[in-house]
Amino acid sequence: MTKFIVVASSKGGVGKTTTAINLGTALTIFGRDVIVVDCNLSTPNVSLYLGAASVPITLHDVLNRGKKITDALYMHSHGLKIIPASTSMKDRREIDYEKLQRVIKELSGTCDFVIIDSSAGLNDEAINAIKMGDEILVVSTPELPAISDALRTMKLAKDHNKKVSGVILTRAYDDELELSKKDVEAILETKVIGIIPEDETMREAVKMKNPVTHTHPNAPSSLGYKKLAAELIGEKYVESKEKEESTADSFLKRLGLK
Repeated sequence: MTKFIVVASSKGGVGKTTTAINLGTALTIFGRDVIVVDCNLSTPNVSLYLGAASVPITLHDVLNRGKKITDALYMHSHGLKIIPASTSMKDRREIDYEKLQRVIKELSGTCDFVIIDSSAGLNDEAINAIKMGDEILVVSTPELPAISDALRTMKLAKDHNKKVSGVILTRAYDDELELSKKDVEAILETKVIGIIPEDETMREAVKMKNPVTHTHPNAPSSLGYKKLAAELIGEKYVESKEKEESTADSFLKRLGLK
């Protein structure tokens, strides 16, 4: 049975898209078949993060031009499947949210997980993304203003009878200037199921247009996402030293030459 997971946050810049992509790739490492759908239709970024700024068919083409949802499905070199939204301004128009929900649900039975990268904020895009989830993962940094925004996201999910499975803390420094895991759980009354440390490899991975789970498999952030994936599927994560891929190797793989 396909599980639909929405990665949500009412605050921008907390690592929502990065989390959707790297959680997806981490789940593929555990042998799961995963599709990441960019449902941030006004400011999409999934394809940009993965080096595919322009693709022939996008989710906007499915909604506006009668294409099938499977026509907009692409396989990344590391096994993750994505359905990108269009980055072109000409595709910005009123969205038929009923149709959006219908075409996304057509992915049921095609994979183990559909991870929906939602829009930041509390707008119609965010609300309708949350409506499509079997469960919601709320992303936040461990700072009080961001946690306050996380409360709003959780209330939105509750208002639509959606289960918040847990909170993911990103860009964590683990110092006295930020809220502790215990503090966050007390404020949100929800379990923190993943902590992603801040480290430079995240920026390097973005530059390389690849998930950090593959460009730097042993980096703190990468291990954080793999532990999160293991938590979601109920498996124990055992750390192993994996070969890190060089920039050249990554480039050759994207060209299909390696």
